[in-house]
Amino acid sequence: MSKKQAKKPFFGNNILKNLAMIIITGGLLVILTLVFLHLYTRHGQNIVVPKLMGLQINEANTILNAKGLHIEIVDSIYSRDGVPGAILDQSPKANNKVKEGRSIYVTVYSKTPQQIVVPGLEDYSTRQALALLNSLGFTQISIEEVPSEYSGLVMAVEYHGRRLAPDEKIPAGSPLNLVVSSSHLSDSIGVDNEIILTPGQFEDQNTNQSSESGQFDDSFF
Repeated sequence: MSKKQAKKPFFGNNILKNLAMIIITGGLLVILTLVFLHLYTRHGQNIVVPKLMGLQINEANTILNAKGLHIEIVDSIYSRDGVPGAILDQSPKANNKVKEGRSIYVTVYSKTPQQIVVPGLEDYSTRQALALLNSLGFTQISIEEVPSEYSGLVMAVEYHGRRLAPDEKIPAGSPLNLVVSSSHLSDSIGVDNEIILTPGQFEDQNTNQSSESGQFDDSFF
C-alpha cells in the first residue's frame, strides 16, 4: 500500500528562506542609506555665499551668522594701500552654493607690516648685500661710503639711523642704509692732508731755519 508524500511548504526550504531574508535585508539597508544621505546633505537646502571682499571682519561675521555660516581667517597680508582689517579674498567665492554650517575662509589686510629678519651682512660685497636684501623685499636702499683700507665691503646696515644687529627683525619694505668701505675715499683724504715740498722749497725752509737760529735777541744785552 503506497503512502502519499506530504508536500513541503515553499518556505520550508532553508535555502530559499535564507535567500529571501538576504534580499529583504539588503533592500532595507539601501532604503535607509538613501534616507540618511538625503537628511545629511539636506538636498535642495543650499545657501548662496555672499560677497565679503572689502568688508571688515565683524561686518562679514554678522552677515554669515544670519545665513547659518561662520567665518575663519586663514591669512593676513600687509599693504600700504590696503584698509587694515578689510577682507581681500575669500573661499568659497561669492555666489557659490554651500551647506548650512560651512566655514568661509578669508584673507585680510594686516594692521602691521610683516617682520623680516635681516641677516648679518658685515664684510659682504655691496653687490651680494643688495641682491640678498632685494630678495627679502627691501628695495629702498641707500649707500653711504666711508674711508677704509678696502673697497666695496659692507661695514654696517642701518635702519632709521641705527645700526642693526645680526638677524634683527624690522618691518618688511623698510628703507635701509648700507655703510660701505671705500679705499678711493681714504686715498683722497690722505693726499689732502699731506704737505708736499719741492727740493727748492725744502732748501729755502732750511735756510730760513738756519738764519733764525743765528739771530740773537738784543734784549739780553
